[in-house]
Formats: sequence, structure tokens, C-alpha cells
Amino acid sequence: MTITTLKQASKTPETGADDTAQQVAAMLRELEAGGEAAILDFARRLDGWAGDPVVGAEQIAAAERAVPERIKADIRFSHEQVRAFALAQRRSVADFAVELHPGVTAGQRLVPVDSAGCYVPGGRFAHLASAVMSVTTAKAAGVRHVVACSPSHKGQGISPAVLYALHICGADTIMTLGGVQAIAALAFGAFTGRPADIIVGPGNKYVAEAKRLLFGRVGDH
Repeated sequence: MTITTLKQASKTPETGADDTAQQVAAMLRELEAGGEAAILDFARRLDGWAGDPVVGAEQIAAAERAVPERIKADIRFSHEQVRAFALAQRRSVADFAVELHPGVTAGQRLVPVDSAGCYVPGGRFAHLASAVMSVTTAKAAGVRHVVACSPSHKGQGISPAVLYALHICGADTIMTLGGVQAIAALAFGAFTGRPADIIVGPGNKYVAEAKRLLFGRVGDH
């Protein structure tokens, strides 16, 4: 029997993958070579953000004032639930040692990474769940320093609700950076001097490709 195709998509999941990989690889090379100055230049050109990349106490306080109390209460509630579960989950996996044979001992130790990078996407809506789930669980795991990045919204800085959530959940450093430049900043330790041991959080195809290309040098989840 002859098969007749009535309609077929012109694009597949692989369409444009090679172009994206090449673009992101070139960006990462430029960002690593140019350091913090290159990251700031990308932030200005791609996100419309020319301010200080590291969020200060005044910006956090302003975000707290701007977010309605009902939303702040919802964020705090979410944080408390996620933290309680994450702590219980951590307690369920313990260090142990067992002597398998005289003089032969095997076991496991749970050692938190030193620095975790959490990426929270921007766009049309505030990704509060990404902020709560990534930062809260990292802190519950005992990560010493959590760096969170989220892009500027319409050139006005991080969404106040996202910024409030990142602060409440315990991020040690918050940066107004998005896209590939944010992943590069986390991976290379820009503005903090603490390269991330692992980078978590969703993002667009460019963010996903940057994480993929850096895997091995940095953990990914």
C-alpha cells in the first residue's frame, strides 16, 4: 500500500540545534575570555540591563515593599513546605560505614557542594516556583554559598516577587543576569569569585545548551 503524507511539519525537535550549539559555544568562549566586562556587555545588549549585576539590600527592601502581602504570604508558605520536605529527604539518606572484612571498611559520606548556581527564567511571568524549588533545596542540603540569577524584566531589574522569593529562600548572592551570560557568570564565578559546582534551573534553548556545553566542568540538573 502506498503511503500518502497529507501534512508534515517543516521543523523537527532537532531543527536549528546545530546553529544554537555553535552560537552558544561562541558566546561562552567570548564570555570566558572577556570576563566580567563581557558579561556586563551581553547583559546590556540582550537584557537591556546596565545596572550593577549584584543585587543590593536596598533593591531587596524595595521589592519587599512592592510585593502584595498576600503574595508574600504565599511565597513564605511555599518555602516552608519545600524546606520541610527537603530536610526530611536529607535525613533519610545518612552517612554510614560497614566493615565488610577485617580491615576492609566501606561506606558513604554526604558532602554538600561548596557553591550552587540557581537560574530563574524571566519572560512574561514571574517564575516563583523555580526560585523556591532551587534555592530552598540547595540551602536545605547544606550548600555553603547559593548564587541565584534572574534576568531584568523590561530593563527594570528582577521581578519584585522573584527577588523577594530568592531572598526569603536564602540565596547568598542574587544577580540580575539572564541567558547564556548568566550561566557563564555562575560557571566562571564572575562577581563572586565562587565558581558554581552545580547549576540548576530551567531556561530557554540557549540556557539549556550553555548548561550542556559546560557539563563536566560544572554539574547540571
